[in-house]
Amino acid sequence: MKVNVGYLLGYLKNGLLDLPTPVSLNYLYGVGFCLGGIYLMQVVSGLILSLFYSVGPDGGFWSLVAIMQEVWMGWCVRFIHSAGVSVFFFCVYLHVFRGVLYGGFLKKGVWVSGVLVLFMLMGVSFMGYVLPWGSMSYWGVTVVTSMIGAIPGIGGLVVEWVWGGPTVGVNTLARFFSLHYLVSLLLSLVILYHLVELHEKGSFNPLGVSSEMDKVVFHTDFSVKDIWGAMGVLLMYGVLVFEHPYALMDSANFEEVSLSSTPSHIKPEWYFLFAYSILRSVESKLGGVVLMAGSILGLLVLLASSSEGVSRFVGLKYWKSVSVVWGMSFIMLILLGSREVEYPYVELGKYFTCIYFLSLSSLVWLSWL
Repeated sequence: MKVNVGYLLGYLKNGLLDLPTPVSLNYLYGVGFCLGGIYLMQVVSGLILSLFYSVGPDGGFWSLVAIMQEVWMGWCVRFIHSAGVSVFFFCVYLHVFRGVLYGGFLKKGVWVSGVLVLFMLMGVSFMGYVLPWGSMSYWGVTVVTSMIGAIPGIGGLVVEWVWGGPTVGVNTLARFFSLHYLVSLLLSLVILYHLVELHEKGSFNPLGVSSEMDKVVFHTDFSVKDIWGAMGVLLMYGVLVFEHPYALMDSANFEEVSLSSTPSHIKPEWYFLFAYSILRSVESKLGGVVLMAGSILGLLVLLASSSEGVSRFVGLKYWKSVSVVWGMSFIMLILLGSREVEYPYVELGKYFTCIYFLSLSSLVWLSWL
């Protein structure tokens, strides 16, 4: 079959360089471009690591040590992959905040696919977090998977299948290793759909007016903003990889798994801390799991907003104020989640959990005024 290269290049040119773009877009809209670049680096670095990583009788701890010490530039690839997760989530959360602040949820197909991307991304990241099989990884997966048992009826069966036996062990690690790259492939398809939807429906802009008005071509009017933003993210990425690769890692995860002792404070990576803070704010295990899932799926509540009301309020101080309150409650939940499970952090977590969900609901209510 003969491929029409000219047609393909023309399609890419029209879809990328000559893409009609609202003139009012700011630097926050360039975060998606950065996400694309980081995701590509994650795929490549993850593929290289998978060529050397193996699940042995004692897990994957020493396999990762061998990659770091014996494989040429293995340390660099590992740090690119581990630091990339933190940079990726930082950009993802900024991307979501921009969508809430500027009414991006009015593009329903784009928003739903974006929430699905976020949900799958958290699953992929958690499974990747387990693979080093350090002390924190082991006890973290034990605690998190045990929460599935709170699901009435099928919880116990699901937990046993995830574990691959009566307890967390090597079978669990093998399952997570397989699912880590399998779900990543599915995630790539959802991201592709997200991009297609975005290019077809367009972006909602800061002024709250139709994207059909006041448009310019993407290159060079907006591509320059993307490049400047990408340079800033790349600088942050480089600092984490080459200057402070251990800054966001838990020291307990550099210890081999010991069944006789647990870390004094079991906590997830920083990008899961908001959900962890919500989870421990509820005494009921099932209630905590429901609220934790709701912290992500709750973004779909914004689909109930009035498009006319959102267009009227976006850009005004009322909408911006509520959006900022929601964003600040998210940051506070991350900070509180990093603290010990004691007074006053648990009580403050309950307070900011209420603010988190109420502010999302308030945006819907505000749109119908």
